[in-house]
Amino acid sequence: MLPHIALYLLHKKEIDADLLKVQDRKPTVLNLIKACTRERSFRNLFYYRMGEYRSVFISWLLPPERTMTIWCPHIGKGAHLEHSYATYLNAESIGDDFYCLQMVTLGNGKGGRPTIGNDVKIYTGATVFGGIHIGNHVTIGAGSVVFQDIPDGVTVVGNPGRIIQK
Repeated sequence: MLPHIALYLLHKKEIDADLLKVQDRKPTVLNLIKACTRERSFRNLFYYRMGEYRSVFISWLLPPERTMTIWCPHIGKGAHLEHSYATYLNAESIGDDFYCLQMVTLGNGKGGRPTIGNDVKIYTGATVFGGIHIGNHVTIGAGSVVFQDIPDGVTVVGNPGRIIQK
């Protein structure tokens, strides 16, 4: 765990915000150790924050969730990737306070990759693809398929995704 703690200190601000979402208590080194040892989903985000080259040297100590893939230039602070089994995050960017459950796909489609705003929640089995923009304060329901821009402050459900609440 010493390498994990050393790298944590380099990215403390972002990781503290992530820890607060995962554990709902004050971020400390002890809470980092608990999250890294108990939460594979958190480990994936932790290794993402470290960068590919740094994380390769420490990920063998505590392996990440192998069925989760993150290909995103930027994920904002306060992300919470819960039960990240079979989750694929391939977006242009993801804003602050992102919440995501298992089997979610953000991916390539017509026009590129999606851009996700702040305070977005994506539930189990949802798919978001293409060069679209998901606004701030958006909830995407379980099993939804979204391939069009979504404005701020709405809830989207269904296949194809439709707005049900503003």
